[in-house]
Amino acid sequence: MELTDTNYEKIIKNNKIPVLIDFYSPTCGPCQMLIQLIDERLEKYGEENGVKVVKCNVSKNPKLASAFKIRSVPFTIAVLKDEKFKYPEIGLKHETYYFELIDKLSGKGSFFSRLFT
Repeated sequence: MELTDTNYEKIIKNNKIPVLIDFYSPTCGPCQMLIQLIDERLEKYGEENGVKVVKCNVSKNPKLASAFKIRSVPFTIAVLKDEKFKYPEIGLKHETYYFELIDKLSGKGSFFSRLFT
């Protein structure tokens, strides 16, 4: 799902579940790798675990980029139900980082611990 200057209120402020936001640029190579991961697996995994995963093009959404003080992309941050911001990260991380973050945000424990319990 694409987060924009116009739908921010609906997606973030009125949301009852945690949201993981990826701020990206279409000209950034690492950003495109993360976008592909989001589109192919993270959105679905987040949905299954009660976490919304969204992306925001900083070039098309300057108000959000400014509000979040984005200086470098990719930049990910989690917004909790009470609108507290947690886990800001700059740069591309290994894909397991994002899956583990979704697990942490969902409160269900890690994916691997759930496999073996």
